[in-house]
Amino acid sequence: MERIKYLLLRFLREEISPTERAELETWAAKAPANRDLMQELQDPALVAEALAKLDGLHRQEAWARVEEHADAVRGALSEGAEGAGVRRIQWRRFAVAAAVVGLLGIGGWWLLNSRRVVPAGQVAAATDVQAPATNRATITLGNGQRVYLDSAGNGELAKQAGISVLKLDSGTVAYQAAGKPSDLTGELIYNTLVNPRGSRVVTLALTDGTKVWLNAGSSIRYPAFFIGGSRKVQVTGEAYFEIAKNAHQPFSVEEKGMMIAVLGTSFNVNGYDDEQFSKTTLVEGKVNVDYGKVGALLEPGEQAQVYRGSNPDNQIPAIKVGPANVGQALAWKNGRFAFTDADLPTVMRQLSRWYNVDVKYDGNIPKDKYQFNGKIGKMLTLDQVLKILTKTQVHYTIDGNQLTIKP
Repeated sequence: MERIKYLLLRFLREEISPTERAELETWAAKAPANRDLMQELQDPALVAEALAKLDGLHRQEAWARVEEHADAVRGALSEGAEGAGVRRIQWRRFAVAAAVVGLLGIGGWWLLNSRRVVPAGQVAAATDVQAPATNRATITLGNGQRVYLDSAGNGELAKQAGISVLKLDSGTVAYQAAGKPSDLTGELIYNTLVNPRGSRVVTLALTDGTKVWLNAGSSIRYPAFFIGGSRKVQVTGEAYFEIAKNAHQPFSVEEKGMMIAVLGTSFNVNGYDDEQFSKTTLVEGKVNVDYGKVGALLEPGEQAQVYRGSNPDNQIPAIKVGPANVGQALAWKNGRFAFTDADLPTVMRQLSRWYNVDVKYDGNIPKDKYQFNGKIGKMLTLDQVLKILTKTQVHYTIDGNQLTIKP
C-alpha cells in the first residue's frame, strides 16, 4: 500500500514517470473502487477544487471531517434523484479529497503539499529514506523496445527469434528457447538489463542455464541466446554469477577492460565506477582474470583486485591476488551490508547506491578516522542504518535525496 500512496502523490504532483503511471493503472484495474478514484483524479477541475478545499485545513481537522462525513459521502454518491444533482456533485468533490487524504494518510498530506522529490521505488519520511520496496530494473531488447520490470506482470514479456523473455513468479527474468538451445542459429541479439540505484537485486536466468544476480546501480549486456564457440557478456557495477558448465562453449565476463574467463563456476564481480579497484571473488571452480598484459588464475576463496590506475613503477596495470572474505563479498546478494575495517567513504558509497541518495561531506572530515565492522540488514531505513553507524560518533542530516555527513 505504501507504494500506491507514493504513486498517487507523484500523479497529483505531475511528477509521475511513464513506468510509474503504468503501475498505477495496473493497480486501478484490480478493483472498481481503485478505478473510480483514478477517474476522479484525472479531472483537473475536480482535483483542483478538492485539494483547494483541503488546503486550508489542519491535518487533524481534515481527518475529523473525513470521519464525520464518511456516511454522508457514501449516501450522496449513491443518490439517484435528479433533484439532488447539485448536492451530489458537491459531495463527489469532497469525496475525492476525502479519498486522497484517507488513502495517503497524514504523512502523505505533508508530502503532497511540499516539493520534496522522493526517488522512484521509495516512500521517505521527512528525515528518512526507506529501503527499496520494488525492483525497478529495465530490459532493452534487441529491437530497442524497453521492458519495465516494476510494472510488468508475470508471464511472457517479449519474444525474440524464438526466445521467450519471461518474468517468473519469483521475480526472476528468464530466457527460454522453444527448442534446444544448441539448435539456435542466426545473428546474436543483444539485450541489456539495467538495475538502477535504489532498486532491489534482480535475478537473471540465461538460455544456457547460467544465473546472474545484479546489484543496484549495475547493468549487464548479454545475448538473448548463445551461438558459436563462446559465451560472452559485459557487466558494469556488481554481479554474482553461477555459470552453467559447457566445456565446448567457454563463458567469459568483460568488465571495463578486465576479462574473466570461466568454464563452470560461481564468482562475484564488483567494478563500480566510483571504486578504486575492481574485485573478482571466486566461490567455486576456477577463473582466469586478465587486465592488459597481466593475468591471474584464481582458486576458490581467492580474490583478484585490479587497480584502475597504473603501477607507479612500470606503468603496467596491476592485479593483486589474495584470500577473500567471501561472506562479505556476497553480503549484498544475501540482503546485508557487511563491513570489515571499512572507511567512511566505502560505507557511504554502498548506502548511496542502495537508498539512491547523494552523499555530501560538510566541512573537513578526516575520512580515514573511522573504521566500520559488522553486518546490517539492508531492509532497515537509511536513518536506522546510520544510527547503528553513529555509535562511532558520525553526525549526519537527511534532506530528501541528500545525505550530509558532518564533523
